Amino acid sequence: MKQNLFLGFANFAALFFVSQMSAQNFQTMPIQSGFTEDVIANGTGSSSVSTSADVDGVSFAFVAKGFQATSASTPITYGLPADGLINSVVTGTPGLNFQLADLNAPNSLKLITAGQSGTLTFTTPVPAFRLYMLSTSGSGTSVVNVLVNFTDGSSQLFSNQELADWYGGTNYAIQGIGRINRNNDNLESSTTNPRLYQAQLNMDTGNQTKPIQSVTVSKVSGSGIPNIFAFSADAYSDCAAPTLQPVASVTPTTVQVSWVANSSTVTSYDIYYSTTNTPPASGATPSVQGISNAAYIIDNLNPNTNYYYWVRANCSSSTGQSVWSFSGTFKTACGAVASLFENFDSYGIGSSVPDCWNRIAGTGSQTITSTSPASGTRNIYQYTGSTATPTYVVLPEFTNVNSGANQLRFKARVSSGAPGSLIVGYVTDPTDAGTFVELQSVSITNTSYASNAEYTVQIPSTLPANARLAIRSANDGKSYYWDDIYWETSQLSTSEVIAAKKKLAVHPNPFKEVLYVSEIDKVSSVTISDISGRVVRTIDSPSKEIDLKFLNSGLYLVTLKFKDGSQLTTKAIKQ
Repeated sequence: MKQNLFLGFANFAALFFVSQMSAQNFQTMPIQSGFTEDVIANGTGSSSVSTSADVDGVSFAFVAKGFQATSASTPITYGLPADGLINSVVTGTPGLNFQLADLNAPNSLKLITAGQSGTLTFTTPVPAFRLYMLSTSGSGTSVVNVLVNFTDGSSQLFSNQELADWYGGTNYAIQGIGRINRNNDNLESSTTNPRLYQAQLNMDTGNQTKPIQSVTVSKVSGSGIPNIFAFSADAYSDCAAPTLQPVASVTPTTVQVSWVANSSTVTSYDIYYSTTNTPPASGATPSVQGISNAAYIIDNLNPNTNYYYWVRANCSSSTGQSVWSFSGTFKTACGAVASLFENFDSYGIGSSVPDCWNRIAGTGSQTITSTSPASGTRNIYQYTGSTATPTYVVLPEFTNVNSGANQLRFKARVSSGAPGSLIVGYVTDPTDAGTFVELQSVSITNTSYASNAEYTVQIPSTLPANARLAIRSANDGKSYYWDDIYWETSQLSTSEVIAAKKKLAVHPNPFKEVLYVSEIDKVSSVTISDISGRVVRTIDSPSKEIDLKFLNSGLYLVTLKFKDGSQLTTKAIKQ
């Protein structure tokens, strides 16, 4: 079970901690009134009808995705989002969104001449630490003053804010949105232009608790034409997010996390953790909640896995609850596993050994390489020479290493001069070659990964409980390559084989682009056929993710050929 801990152990070791995401409370600021022009062509019909003005004073307007100049036109795939929601790509504000106004109504505060101004009034006043403005300047740069007006009648002025030209500027929230000529409906597409830019307006300390009623923007100078589209806020809260501390006591299934409160009114804390780095939404259900202390042990984790976590505070103050903290991350320690498949493809060329393996270095060579892998792109290369001491590759810890019912299966080849030998054994100390005990000298009879390239070693029950399997090359001056390592049950009865196949799943069904196959290590190939039986794709040595986005919608037959020679056919629907 999960346990609470008091913060009485401040001198713990700092392990695997990184701060990655901003603890900011981003909110869009819907605008009630103040826009003057519709400068975004959308829907079906001429841009001169769906817009009221251009952006640049020449003739060009923005365009939304799906726009059709006529009903016979192909809908465009670029442009501003049809729903008006823009996810900013500025790296310093991950999670910041802007909401454009209705694309069928005025959606820009357009300021043409110096001295011209307009006021955008927000639907719901919100106090904020920072205000973010989404804008651009057509036909050159321009300079504006921004006056932030609070509900108490006071204001804060941000003078001489420079707006970049809609082509080529920096700090853009979105780019590559294309444009259209309102005179003739000629479209211009681009992956980088035009652009909308994000400007940050920091509220003075005394203004951070004041709800923002409206913003008045005035053109000061410049040849360009300012267009103001939206605002968002980093909303104020008097319940501040905790500051994460380095994690400690990392095991294969548990980790100790702790933090420091940033508010004196905290009553409890919540934790959210995940194997992905996507920050939780404000309404996300915490993984653990109601923690009374500033430290916690999370358990039931998976070994050798990267996790991300966030903490928030629950306060007795007016705003009640903080935003989620900066994110922390940790990786659980290696643990014993009951099965294994490793083809080394997720590791770089020149790497030593995979995670949770070990290397006992001798004077001989051993590395991960790309030379003639059995499958994928990588395999292990080993060379000892006739006089050098061997390097041992120690496999992960297995829960059932001495069960007597398991085998080590792998593909191997010798570079030349077949036959050669790979020595399979075990060590009782994964750092000491002196504890190596030979189990079997495997005669490698092939110089390429052919059909006879697979070898199997039955592992007896006489091994010590702390044994770790290890492989080294013979001291014979030959180079060896090995790949596709399996730790598995030695033999299955007919009923066990059937049961195993029942567990295998092809999902989701229906699918959109990618079909996933569970227990893929038992599958040698996947064949996709249409309902008439015509083969449309065959994948040998497949991964668990089968990319089928090229297929048309319809019913398909998926045939899985197993490594024991049997096969299974199932139906799958492409949406």
